[in-house]
Amino acid sequence: MSILNECCITFSGVFAVGNHAKLSATVKEYGATVSSNFTKKTTHLVVTNEDYQKNSSKVLAAKNKSDVFIVTWDWIQDSINEKSKKSELDYVPSETPDDDADMNDANINSGKHKNDNTSESEDITPLRKKRRADKHDDSLITCDSITTIAKVTTSDQDGNVTQIVEEKKMVKIIKKGKAPVDELCQMKNTVHVFSDDQAVWDCLLNQTNAGANNNKFFIIQLLKSDSATNYYVYSRWGRVGYDGQHAMIGPWVTLDMAKREFERKFLKNKVETPPPIPDSELHPKVQDIISMIFDVDTWNNAMVELNYDASKLPLGKLSKSTITQGYKILKSIESVLTSEGDGDLVELSNDFYTVIPHNFGFNKPPIINSIASLKLKMAMVEALGEIEIASSLIKNADVSKNQLDANYDLLGLERMVPLDHDSEEFKLILNYVKNTQGATHYTKLEILEVFDIERQGEKERYKPYSKLNNRMLLWHGSRRTNFVGILSQGLRIAPPHVPVSGYMFGKGVYFADCVSKSANYCCTGYGDNIGFMLLCEVACGDMLEFLTSDYYADEKVKKQGKHCAKGLGQVAPDPKGVVHLENGVMVPCGKGTS
Repeated sequence: MSILNECCITFSGVFAVGNHAKLSATVKEYGATVSSNFTKKTTHLVVTNEDYQKNSSKVLAAKNKSDVFIVTWDWIQDSINEKSKKSELDYVPSETPDDDADMNDANINSGKHKNDNTSESEDITPLRKKRRADKHDDSLITCDSITTIAKVTTSDQDGNVTQIVEEKKMVKIIKKGKAPVDELCQMKNTVHVFSDDQAVWDCLLNQTNAGANNNKFFIIQLLKSDSATNYYVYSRWGRVGYDGQHAMIGPWVTLDMAKREFERKFLKNKVETPPPIPDSELHPKVQDIISMIFDVDTWNNAMVELNYDASKLPLGKLSKSTITQGYKILKSIESVLTSEGDGDLVELSNDFYTVIPHNFGFNKPPIINSIASLKLKMAMVEALGEIEIASSLIKNADVSKNQLDANYDLLGLERMVPLDHDSEEFKLILNYVKNTQGATHYTKLEILEVFDIERQGEKERYKPYSKLNNRMLLWHGSRRTNFVGILSQGLRIAPPHVPVSGYMFGKGVYFADCVSKSANYCCTGYGDNIGFMLLCEVACGDMLEFLTSDYYADEKVKKQGKHCAKGLGQVAPDPKGVVHLENGVMVPCGKGTS
């Protein structure tokens, strides 16, 4: 059968009905695929309540994915029993241990259960409804009888499900005047609900939040003694389907005092209507960019891909000192790998994973024992550093403004203006992209939008270098998560505590005259194929050329009095296709030649 067709299921937690292998075999019989680790393919995370409440790494990863359902095993069991896929929203795990305790106590002691699964043929009495006051309706009303049905679902270790339907005995609700006193009120035989010409002082409130597994009720009544002029405020609250807790305040000898207490409790948790969010003043295309680079889900997804464990150290709590410490450990590892220092790679790797927490599941943490693995960890720490900048900036956003506008202001830009697709600048860049997609690079690029950007103070900082020769428009690619830091602080050279092994020509700011070369650093994929690139005016000056990589090229450039290092690849833009702009800047947009 294919009840679970197109579902990719990942399990998390210890299940009473069987181990992960047994559960995996069960869901596969009904068309699902199974992933032992949480991946991009996962559509459903099946958890225990305990695992959900402790926010395991899989649960945190799933919460950060809006297209992944988090459900309990009951969702699968009920779908199989009823031979159709049930709604996931009815099987959200319990948010707090208290909810579980309430449910367990009810199952054992009172048999009170939610009747969500009760069939149409069963008798169900709806919740009583609020009534308007009828000033002529003052007579004593006879008792109402209510019969309730509770359905209990149990399962044994073999997964066999048994349903037991229990009928509770009749409960008499005494109704005096215009509304019945709550059935669990201990004084219900000696008081009645107060009413006046405007209203019956009886209210039933309900709050449901499927995502947080909240389904609460709140009852509040202003009661008057049958035999004296005493007033009380009675309230009861809890999870729908259970008795919950109750409180009785009073007596008061004056009605006004009782009314004030009723109103105080009624309005205690009132949610104030937030002020209207002002419309954004940004161009719609700029709004899209700001939304994408400040997207927290993108930050979290990038960290999941790099095995970062945000449950141990949330991205919002990252600090510069943590980033610096991570870099220093990587530098020590580099010294061992290049035989320039002593140290135990196992111990150093453990130190790194302690400072920068990772999620390897049950797999053994890999030892950082090669330059290639060192580069991967450097990329991770670099991405964390950029996210730390973005997280710090967001804390200073102006909450009175539209969020997009407030985030834009944090970047400190002089301007960010989309180019007209019919403009000469746009056509030139389009040609640059078309001609410089290298044959050895498999990324196929398409321009969506181009923006003219200037950072505040950038023009003055660039002025001393604007007279250098070899000023060119060159490409720089980077992860989308890095662009808040890049736009707010500019492109930066790695500090001294960062290893040099991750840089082909030493520490510096890297550019390329081949668009697909820089595009590789955008780290996009099939599921998320939109990347951001910079096209910058670069004052290259006198260049020291290299045919192969050299980690110490930056030092050699300084020693020889040059301005920059140039790595010569197998393919370069045809010099005959260079376009010279009015300000003397060259655009190497000729077709690639060997």
